Amino acid sequence: MRKPYRVSVFATFIICLLSTFLCGANSGLCQEWSAGKIQLLSDSSFALVEIEKGKKIRHCPHHDTNGKLDVEQLIYVLGNFDNEIWVDEANKKFVEKHLTQHYDKFMTKAMKNELRQPININRARLTELVTLPRVGPVLAFRIVKYRETVSSFVTIEQIKSVEGIGSATFNAIKFYITVK
Repeated sequence: MRKPYRVSVFATFIICLLSTFLCGANSGLCQEWSAGKIQLLSDSSFALVEIEKGKKIRHCPHHDTNGKLDVEQLIYVLGNFDNEIWVDEANKKFVEKHLTQHYDKFMTKAMKNELRQPININRARLTELVTLPRVGPVLAFRIVKYRETVSSFVTIEQIKSVEGIGSATFNAIKFYITVK
């Protein structure tokens, strides 16, 4: 008689665990973090937590489970910032300022290191792309999305196919990028 009880307790536990992951709080936009990892993050990992109809809406995750800033995720969030949906639009400016402060600290450190060799735009991470002249989080995000959804870059000139990269930006970065 004990076995059915154990099975039902275990099944209930699994159902509760799955429902937490599948129906849990809204967790903002993420790049390489799984839904499970996002659900395990504390609220302090997010730039802001809003409450709507008793449900948490957690915006812009940028700290890992240990509370350490994840710069790659930060850039991803900034690159997608306009896609975030807010309960109170007034919070948008507060969050943007908070994230920009983190980004500015990263860029201050990153710009102290000179680019020693061209960046391969087919493999570069967001943190590398934003070190290119005239490339911020939005353009870096678009470059990554382009190569993921359209194709890898065959020539450096092909980067002009990315929305927002015109002749001026291309001329600023052409000596700093490669496809090989």
